[in-house]
Parts: sequence; C-alpha cells; structure tokens
Amino acid sequence: MLVKQFGRWLWHIMGGSETQVCFSLLIFVSVTLVTYFLYLKYNRTLRYKLPPGPWGLPFCGYIPFIKGAVHLHFNELAKKYGGIFSVNIGSELTVVISDYLIIRDSFRREEFTGRPRNDFMNIIDGYGVVNTEGALWKDQRKFVHNNLKKFGMNFYSPKNMESKIMHEVEIFLKRLVMRRGAPTTLTSSLAVSISNVICSVIMGIRFYHGDPKFERFMNLINEGFKLFGKVTLANHIPILRHCPWINNIQHKIERNRSEMAEFFQEVINEHKATYNNNNINDILDAYLYEIQKAEEENREDQLFEGKDNVRQMQQVLGDLFSAGMETVKNTLEWSIIFMLHYPEAAKAVQDELDQIVGRSRLPSLDDRQFLPITEATILEVLRRSNLVPLGTMHATTRDVMLNDYMIPAGTSVVSLLYAVHMDPELWDEPEAFRPSRFLSAEGKVSQPQFFMPFGVGRRKCLGEVLARMEIFLFFSSLMHMFNLSLPEGAPLPSLEGNIGVTISPTSFKVCLLQRDLLLADCDNNEVSVNGPLRNIGSH
Repeated sequence: MLVKQFGRWLWHIMGGSETQVCFSLLIFVSVTLVTYFLYLKYNRTLRYKLPPGPWGLPFCGYIPFIKGAVHLHFNELAKKYGGIFSVNIGSELTVVISDYLIIRDSFRREEFTGRPRNDFMNIIDGYGVVNTEGALWKDQRKFVHNNLKKFGMNFYSPKNMESKIMHEVEIFLKRLVMRRGAPTTLTSSLAVSISNVICSVIMGIRFYHGDPKFERFMNLINEGFKLFGKVTLANHIPILRHCPWINNIQHKIERNRSEMAEFFQEVINEHKATYNNNNINDILDAYLYEIQKAEEENREDQLFEGKDNVRQMQQVLGDLFSAGMETVKNTLEWSIIFMLHYPEAAKAVQDELDQIVGRSRLPSLDDRQFLPITEATILEVLRRSNLVPLGTMHATTRDVMLNDYMIPAGTSVVSLLYAVHMDPELWDEPEAFRPSRFLSAEGKVSQPQFFMPFGVGRRKCLGEVLARMEIFLFFSSLMHMFNLSLPEGAPLPSLEGNIGVTISPTSFKVCLLQRDLLLADCDNNEVSVNGPLRNIGSH
C-alpha cells in the first residue's frame, strides 16, 4: 500500500504512467538494496581479512547456489578455495574448515567455544550444556563430565557402566530371537534399548519396551530433530521467520520442549521424594545434591549462573538424552547395513569373536583389547557413515586470528568432518569400506589423528566414552549371536542415508538367524513385544 501511494506521488511529481513510475521505483529499491549489500560486504572485507570464498546474493547469501547435500557441496568448495573458506549463509557469515590440522588448532582455543545464536535456539534460552557458552557452559560441562566418570563412564573403571549396557543388550537380543529370522526393522527396539542405558545413567530408571509414555517421549526427540532441520533457512534468512508456516514450526518446537520438560519434571519429582544425599547414584541425584548444598550455603542465586535450577536440570537431561540416543542408534544401524554390503567383513568379525570369546558367552569390555578386527570394523563404520558430516556448529566469541585471517566475533564455524574422513590424501581409496586401514602392521588398532567422528577440542562429544562402549557391546554381541541376511528379494539398503542434523540410514529390514549361542532365561515380560506398560527398576 505504501509503495503504491509513493508511486502515485512520484507519478504526480514526475509525470508518466503509474506503471512506469512503479517500475522505476522497483529498480531504484533493488539498486539501493544491492548497493547496501555491497557496502556491507566490502566494509567487512576491508575491516577483516576473511578467508576466500564464493559470493552470494543480498539477504539470501550463497543459499540459492547450494546444490544437493550441504556437506557434499561444501566439500567441492573446499577443493576450490582450500582448507578454510568463508561463505554467507543467508545474512550470516560462516567459516568452513576442512583441514584437520586447522580444525584441531582452532577448536582447542577459547575463542571458538561459542554457539551460534538464532531465534529458534532462543527457545532453549541459554539453558543446558550443549547449546550454552561462557561460564555456565564451562561449569556445566565440568560437572557433567566429572559425574559421568564417577558413575563409570571411563576406560579405567567401566564395570558399573558395562553391567547397565549388557542388561539392555541381552533384552535386545532376546527380542530378536523371538523374531525367528523373520524380516525385522531394528530402529524402534534399538532406540528403546539405547535410551534405557542413558536413562539408567542420568536418571536411575529404565522402561519396558512398549511403554506408551516413553515411546511418546522418544517421538518428541525424533520430531525435534526434524523440526529444527525444517527451520534451518529461517535461522539464516531473518525475513522468513515471519512466514506463517515457520511460525507454526516454532510453536511446535515450543510445545515439544514443554512436553519434554513435563516428562523430566515427573522424574525429578520422583527423585526428590526418595532423595538421600548419602546415596548419589546418577546425574539427577548429583544435581539435587548441588542444589541442596547451595541452599544450605545461601548461594542459590550463584548456582548455574543465576539460571532457574529446575529448568537447567530439565534441559541438561534433555541434552544428554538427545545427543546420546540418536548417534549410537544410527551408528549401529549403519554397522548392520555395512555388514550386509560387505559379508566378508562380517565373517572376519564373527571368526575373531568365535576364536577369542568362544561360543558360550557374549563379548565383554575385557575382550575389547583382544578383538582388533571387530574394533577396526566399528571405526571404519564411523568413518564411512560420516554420521555428523558438518560436525557441531561453533561460533567465535570475539575477533580472532586464524591462519593469517581475521574472523569477526559471532561468526559461525563449521568443521567439515566429511571432507576430513573422505580425503584421498589422508585415506587410501576413501570410498572403499576397509577396516584394515585402522590396523597397524602388527595387527593392533591404530587411530590416526585425522579420525574425529566425535569432534575435537573443548566442545568434543561429552558422551564419547559411553557411546564407544555401547557401540562395541551392542555390535559385537549382535554379530556373535546372529548371522545377517536380506529378506528374500529385497535390495541392499542404501548407503546414501537421509540428510538432516545427522546422516541417518533409510529404513530397511534384515533377517537375523540365530547362531549356536543361547542366552540365560530372563523375565518374559522384559522381552515380549507388548510388555507391561510400567516403569521398572525405579529409583
């Protein structure tokens, strides 16, 4: 309306038709916007010596030119511009690093420990441990890391953690035995089993397979990954945030967060009812202990940098749950897919397990050092699947020099792990699935410094040790217990995957034929497809 009125005014002053004047006005506005964009571009270029990179359009940046999967397109740009380049994603400056030495150097530094800020991350409002930064992040990371170690998440005293994992492994395997070799989708059962490991560590509880409340909770997490993926563009192009469909997604994200908070609050209330400061068994107990101590010392306002205690607990639980479940589940599904594609690799793993473990029991963490082929196969799955191809997003906390370039404060920083793990100069025939690349000449496991599936530096994955334990015990036990085959007439599962926050496998079915290994009997309710809908092993 204003443009039309302004056009009529110009028509009155300048003469000519209204259409001609409006067309001239459109050209004027376009030229003005482009000029403003160029001013911003050159102004930033003059103020900062930025890494080289492609040009983009006003407001949209380079987004219209990205073809296909972002990590694949960035990999092509890295070949052109080198191990560090800059690109405008919408209106935001982003620096992409594909050189593993630069990734290691930068992510060790304090200046690269920030997180990008946007409207949708503001829903979290600075709570938790994954998306926080500064003093709160340092305090919470140290707190969580120390308590995870205390409860058994380390290489030196893993027995307590191993027993929790193996309990879920055995239930998972027995459920598969009940399928009697019929075509099976593993996703749901794997998700519950892995989630129960996390629940036992952070909340001291676990759930039956089939519990509707727990299934709803896991659906909220899965939906959350998808919703955040849908609003990626709006995070970078602010004007899109006013679109109705974007607003609807934002409301869904807020509702999901609220519903997840209710789930965690119920668990928190149960813990409070039975809390004993002389019996700290899990992460939630540790938080309650810290809060009680702060109250006794009259420093509640200093705890969690002044954040609401309850909300902080809820968000940390959600962070640990979301990060831990999705990564391990996807890795295990990818491992099955690669074993179907490469049966000779599957046979090598089974032969080693038969020789070292025998046929009377399942593998344990004590066996791990004697199973180099099995371990190397897992490492190759992690490399080849490229589960998190763009790493986790970092941001600069202040202006910083990196490799003779000046990076402005608030710049988003991407570690292009896909480029590192698929670099032919680092890996011989990187497209090939070859576990032997992780074995030394003496047959021992060897991980090069450019292998970084869990990230590097100050913000590397908090749960890496637990994830590696879970992946080893689930994968080795599954391979020891079953032979894998495709359903009759079914094609091999795709190696491409679904591109989102992670690269997840496309849905597939597999037939698991039991080998001559029997598990001890257990409560049938534990393994039935529709078991009792109640919490078990409560706090």
